[in-house]
Amino acid sequence: MGASGFIRQSSGSFLDNMIDDSQVEDSMDPEARREAADWTSERGLVTDIAENEQIAENGQQDETGDDMVDEDGQKDDECQPAGGKDAFAGGIKELEGIGLVDIGNLATWTASSFKPGFGTKEMREDSPLSYWQSDGQQPHFITIHFSKKVSIERICMYLNYEEDESYTPSKILILSGSGDHDLVEVASREFVEPVGWQHVLFKGVRYDNLLKCRLIKICFLSNHQNGKDTHVRCIKVMSLQKNAGTHLDDANPSGVQSLHFTSVKLLSESVIR
Repeated sequence: MGASGFIRQSSGSFLDNMIDDSQVEDSMDPEARREAADWTSERGLVTDIAENEQIAENGQQDETGDDMVDEDGQKDDECQPAGGKDAFAGGIKELEGIGLVDIGNLATWTASSFKPGFGTKEMREDSPLSYWQSDGQQPHFITIHFSKKVSIERICMYLNYEEDESYTPSKILILSGSGDHDLVEVASREFVEPVGWQHVLFKGVRYDNLLKCRLIKICFLSNHQNGKDTHVRCIKVMSLQKNAGTHLDDANPSGVQSLHFTSVKLLSESVIR
């Protein structure tokens, strides 16, 4: 084939390819046009479905990525609340750090009432998960009876309104003395949705802000939301560690701060006998 023939054949093929879609469509018979239209519609539907699935998958990944996780793989909203085990143990360490020790194990504990399995024993388990629950008419009370006179710096109560709600105390009264016959009011406290350790101090009771007694009675006068029964998750009776803050010398071997007392009666009652 000569060069001129090749050019004519190539040009013809090129021109044939330049025919627009309308001419091709016009040359189709009606049945072919319907099949082409159906194929185009199905192709577009498949494309739309694929695009929608991709968008949904991306959206799900974005939602998953929005949840922050901590080093242990827990989401932020699953992290431990303020009233959890860490807060419980941390509060005890803080008390020990300022020279206080729990002497509650030296006493006998009784309650005005309790639900079976939720007595003072469970309340004294050193856990924020166990608690005392009263089971009677208000006011409820817990009595702490020591065999001899002790010095108390504060009473600590672990409450958790987030868990206990209407069972959470809102007002308490503390009485003390040598027995039931001579109890006097030494402190009172009101709580507003407490979560964590609550401290009752005895400032002003004595010159050294210590409560000296053999018997303590904690009265639970009312609860949040007018609740009937009470939950208390832990109570600790805190005293200064042995010899903490006391300086002994030859002139004062007993450690009694005699500058604050002038009578024999007060001096005799200022130490544990």
